[in-house]
Amino acid sequence: MSLDDGGWRDAHAGGARPFTPATLSGWDDYPALDELFPWGTLGITSNRSWVNSPSETVLERRWARLQGEENPELKALLFKETRDRRLDRPVACLPGFPNPGRTIGEERGTRPSLSRIARRSFDRQWLIADNRALDFPRPDLWESIQPGQVFLNQQSSHEISSGPALVATALLPDTHHFNGRGGRVHPVLHPDGSANVPTGLLRYLAGALGLDNELTVHELAAYAVAVAGHSAFTEHFSEELLTPGVRLPLTRDPVLWSEAVGIGHEFLWAATYGDVGTSPAGQESVVFPVGDPRQVRYETGIGSTVPDTLGYDAETGTLRVGPGAFTGVPPEVWNYEVGGMNVVKKWFGYRKASPTSRKTSPLDDIHVTSWPREWTAELVELLSVLRRLVDLAPAQQALTTKIVGSPVVTVADLTSAGVLPPQPGATRARRRVVLDFGEPDAS
Repeated sequence: MSLDDGGWRDAHAGGARPFTPATLSGWDDYPALDELFPWGTLGITSNRSWVNSPSETVLERRWARLQGEENPELKALLFKETRDRRLDRPVACLPGFPNPGRTIGEERGTRPSLSRIARRSFDRQWLIADNRALDFPRPDLWESIQPGQVFLNQQSSHEISSGPALVATALLPDTHHFNGRGGRVHPVLHPDGSANVPTGLLRYLAGALGLDNELTVHELAAYAVAVAGHSAFTEHFSEELLTPGVRLPLTRDPVLWSEAVGIGHEFLWAATYGDVGTSPAGQESVVFPVGDPRQVRYETGIGSTVPDTLGYDAETGTLRVGPGAFTGVPPEVWNYEVGGMNVVKKWFGYRKASPTSRKTSPLDDIHVTSWPREWTAELVELLSVLRRLVDLAPAQQALTTKIVGSPVVTVADLTSAGVLPPQPGATRARRRVVLDFGEPDAS
């Protein structure tokens, strides 16, 4: 190799950025997701796997086993003590989840506080919501839980090879929520309820689109998932996404913007299992109703034994979970991936009979002994959600192609308008202000 060989390309002109070629797609002109939603953070980092499970009952059994251990050394092993969390160390409670003021080592005969979280993309599990048992729970994230909250998540530490470049959840996400290999969470709302966007951004976009009313942060979030929440976006920008970090083409066309927001609201409704967004035709559940040709049907029972095999028949569209069978599952649903992680296989892997392969404590050996009926319903919900997203993907692809070919709002535009870079402090959570006026005056 020599400097006279062909194939060399000019590097980008940026300073403090990865040393990569200048893109030919206009990618560098698009604002980054973490510029549009400046407050970003890692998800919940427990550093011990026994505090997570798809089963509430399993977590209660693990908690009871930990409390019942009398041997201090074995109890420390069960807990998995770390630098920041020990059996004898008191810690502050999580917002919304008070603890009794005792240390973990002093707990006797209590039940754990549990919270539903987004363990992996589209996989809802349970967590012991106790700051004494979580190394880095990210209290700001817990404080930001409120009606209408949406957490956008992108892969920030590895290239994105397949599936959507952006996912969303209404539940608190695990630190590895995106695809099991890290990621970065961008809440749509700050803990104080204000929009997590740079000052003036929504007003500027409304003006660029020729709209009379200022946009909402939820419209921007819907636009983001409509454009970047599908595999065609990842394929189109495959070279650019070798360097982690999503950039978003912001169209100046009000018709395209409106179409994207509409699709994005439906995407959010499906991705959050109906918690946020807009349902199509007023449907109340992500599960397709009886008679709908897209309905996932539970044809053959799984039984009480926890299965350890998962298979798929592409000719009949049948998903087999041990002896159980689910029909109405297209190949696109079975093959749905997020960053190389097969969503259905990962969901099943957390629930199969064998305990987790990443054991951090003997407590990890406590798992379900029979298949809970709730998991069957949850699998139908998951397959229905993925079917809805698969059905939205062609419209998203066509829309993104139009947006990429249309005039867009660039980083230079936003910088010239004073919107970018985000103001100092924009990358930190804005907390709720609690005023303490002391005891009332008896007089």
